[in-house]
Amino acid sequence: MPAEEDVATVQRLYAAVASGDLAAVESCFHEDAVWYLPGTSPLAGTHRGWSAIRDDLLARQDPLSGGTFRARLLDLAVGAEYIVAVVHATAAYAGRTLDLTVCQLMRVTGGKIVEVRGHYSDESALNAFWGTQSESEH
Repeated sequence: MPAEEDVATVQRLYAAVASGDLAAVESCFHEDAVWYLPGTSPLAGTHRGWSAIRDDLLARQDPLSGGTFRARLLDLAVGAEYIVAVVHATAAYAGRTLDLTVCQLMRVTGGKIVEVRGHYSDESALNAFWGTQSESEH
């Protein structure tokens, strides 16, 4: 079962994301963490290791959303092996809007996030906001 320090790590993660503190975000992740993001957008895929999570996912959210992306932690559920973060994700940019409920299924060990699996209330809306792989290549 996740320990209190593991739950605190997830809470710290969302506080750091809200404040834009990438160093604090990094402190929440194990260097070999994996983040699975479904879909067809430029952000989708399996991001292995902190550098991939930072460079291929987190660092791309700001420019792709015109700096409007927000992820507000609503609730946490702690199970036998995972912590589920229930999040409200919003953004508005270039005539597109994002307004989703997100469940991030997280495995946290020793105060470090080792796995994140994103589950979205409307995956097609997620893909539509972030664009497609081919759009990002032009």
